[in-house]
Amino acid sequence: MIVLCSPSWADEKLPKLGSVHPTDSSYRLVWQEEFSGNKLDRLKWVPEDDSVLGQYGHGNGEAQVYLDSEGETFYVRDGKLTIVATYAPNEKYPLRQGPRGAYLRDIDHQSFRSAKIKTEGLASFTYGLIEARIKNPTNRTGRKTAIPVWPAFWMLPEAKTAPYAGFWDKLAAEKDRKWTYSSWPYSGEIDIMEMSGRATRLYHAGAVYHKSPKNWTSGHIGWYSHYRRFDGALDPKRWIRDQVLDGSLQAKPGEGSYSQEYHIYGCKWTKDRIVFMLDHKEWGPGLDLTDEAKFGNRKIYNDYPFYLILNQAIGGNYFGVWGPNDPGPDKVAKNELYDFDLFPQSMDIDWVRVYQPK
Repeated sequence: MIVLCSPSWADEKLPKLGSVHPTDSSYRLVWQEEFSGNKLDRLKWVPEDDSVLGQYGHGNGEAQVYLDSEGETFYVRDGKLTIVATYAPNEKYPLRQGPRGAYLRDIDHQSFRSAKIKTEGLASFTYGLIEARIKNPTNRTGRKTAIPVWPAFWMLPEAKTAPYAGFWDKLAAEKDRKWTYSSWPYSGEIDIMEMSGRATRLYHAGAVYHKSPKNWTSGHIGWYSHYRRFDGALDPKRWIRDQVLDGSLQAKPGEGSYSQEYHIYGCKWTKDRIVFMLDHKEWGPGLDLTDEAKFGNRKIYNDYPFYLILNQAIGGNYFGVWGPNDPGPDKVAKNELYDFDLFPQSMDIDWVRVYQPK
């Protein structure tokens, strides 16, 4: 089997466990998912199911539910995984009292169905070179990306081994409200690839962490954020101000973007540093992990495992998109950023591979 990545490595053969990385022979392959067959391998992946969990918005005001609905919200075919986001405005979903808790009531304000799959509890990794070959979302023709899409390839620490945790705010910490107690962001988050449909010629890689010794989160979140334009330019401060797009971040007709072709998104995580990669090559300065003061005097990202996540969110606060029924950037009418005719939007993942030092 030949994996067609790009002309520069079109002859790269399907690697076997133990084989070395194509550009760094000090790393060997320890885990892989090639998405062969016609079903998701549930010995490797756990699809999230909001109809069981009853959690909506996912902390960012997103407009989708994640459903374990193989064949609808995701499928495996022709050697790839496809995550499908569909507009379903009239659906109702059960809201529960905490994850897998008692049923409270139905809600009907989540306008999209999508999928989120993860290796939580099945495979997690401490350090390594982690990569996935991904084509970011487009419509049925494969040409147009809807503005609200938010695809991501990222990592979170396993809850059982996450060494740090705290409360959401000061009052919760003082009153010891256990239901607000979490390992996020105290034990970190690694964002290997995120892209917004608002800026398909820009992708984001970074990390989220807690930056204070205090045991509540509000006001103490730190970010390492780095953005890479499609022309290769790097700017750690690049962002969308006041929801106004720089024209250079939107693909013009016939112009390449991160949603028009497959790219290999990755990171190299060592004891001292996290650096991000595009098509097997490092880019950006990376996040220095040796300065514990930056992380509230904690040894964050240090000697504990993270699991893998692939998902396609819709809307939310990323690039100021929010939901379809919220005011749009014009602050006058219904959100003009939503073109429902562009849905369903499909995100394709060719493979996921993890390498670690020999």
